[in-house]
Amino acid sequence: MALTKVATVWEVPVGKAKQVTVKGRTIALFNVDGTFYAIDDTCPHRGAPLWEGELSGREVICPWHGAGFDVTTGAHLCPPARRDVTAYKVQVVGDAVQIDVP
Repeated sequence: MALTKVATVWEVPVGKAKQVTVKGRTIALFNVDGTFYAIDDTCPHRGAPLWEGELSGREVICPWHGAGFDVTTGAHLCPPARRDVTAYKVQVVGDAVQIDVP
C-alpha cells in the first residue's frame, strides 16, 4: 500500500470536498460525517469535476448534468453517467488524510 498525504482533516469540513492530485490522477476527497472518502474526480458522462457537486449523505451529484455517485464505492447511482468511477482507500493518521493510489 502506497499512502500519500493529500490534506489535513481541517482542510475538508464535514459535508464538503476538496480536489487533490496524486500520481497524476485528479481525485475528489469527501468528508461524510467525519469519515473521508476518495473517488476519481472526473464524471464519466462529460468530464465534470465531481468535487464541485452537491454532497448529500454518501451521494455526490455531478454539478453539470446531475449524475449521482456513491462516494464510498464510486458506483454510479443514476443517469446520465453509465459507469462507475474508481474509489480509493483513505486513511487518517493524526490529522493527515492519506490516499492509497496504486
